[in-house]
Amino acid sequence: MATNLRKGITVSAVSAMVGVIALFFGFHTFAGERGLMARGELDRQIILAREELALLQKQNTFLTHRIDLMRQGQVDSDILAETARGELGLYGANDVIITIDISKLKF
Repeated sequence: MATNLRKGITVSAVSAMVGVIALFFGFHTFAGERGLMARGELDRQIILAREELALLQKQNTFLTHRIDLMRQGQVDSDILAETARGELGLYGANDVIITIDISKLKF
């Protein structure tokens, strides 16, 4: 009789553990951080990351072009003058200075 009781308790405990594990994974499949209900938010984050990547690639292309103008055997005079004035602060009285934050440009 005692062995039957022990066997019944063991089977019940194992069944309860399996049920808790199934409930845990079932809940997280639907409502977890990466579950089915979070799919829309994850898709939105992916779209934003792709847009940011495209913007950074365009900025990189822009900056690479400017660097190439300064690296070649003959430096572009406009780039040289712009860089020298910006770095050394050599502005004339009639010069108009417009600063552009490249990180905020939308190419």
